[in-house]
Amino acid sequence: MPLTPLDLQIGRRIRERRWLLGLSQDKLARRVGLKFQQIQKYETGGAKVSAGRLSLLAEALDVPISYFYAHAGPDGDGISRDAADLARLFMTLPEEQRSRLLDLVRAISTPPAIAA
Repeated sequence: MPLTPLDLQIGRRIRERRWLLGLSQDKLARRVGLKFQQIQKYETGGAKVSAGRLSLLAEALDVPISYFYAHAGPDGDGISRDAADLARLFMTLPEEQRSRLLDLVRAISTPPAIAA
């Protein structure tokens, strides 16, 4: 049976969450009793994820099963690896540094006001 757009989204969401947690494919595979090649197939759309396997992956990735079905982004592609790395590293900062960094990002990402 061919893969559907939902199958591909589930694979992207597995990869996205794995990146956010800083896990390798091998480490995730060991958590659910698989070889890393199977995780690779799920993430790249080479294989469908069964309902039972999705339940194991959700537990290993510490998310509800609904996470895999949620709309991943405006174009459905999820987040980039850089964005996942940034989010993971951001969460390791002390609260005060996170707050200051967030203020900085807000300041530099706000377009300048146009004079009337």
